[in-house]
Amino acid sequence: MSTRRRATAARIFVALTTLVSAGLLAAAVLVPAPATVVPFVMVACLGCSVWAGYQLASAVDALRDPQLELRRELDRLPETEHPLGL
Repeated sequence: MSTRRRATAARIFVALTTLVSAGLLAAAVLVPAPATVVPFVMVACLGCSVWAGYQLASAVDALRDPQLELRRELDRLPETEHPLGL
């Protein structure tokens, strides 16, 4: 996936995650939910939002430094020896 598409997808993912988390948290608080469930819903909503923000930060960082993305791809390639054994 290209860097720009990854950044756009990350932005959309953050927006959707925030909306879904806010809706789920509001539903858990407004609808009479068991008191033991509300803290778990809060942790899950906040955790997903933080994780989505972390993904957005790395995608935007790759937009700022395109060489960084190339270096990451090159680091993933296996190293081979020279065919002549020099």
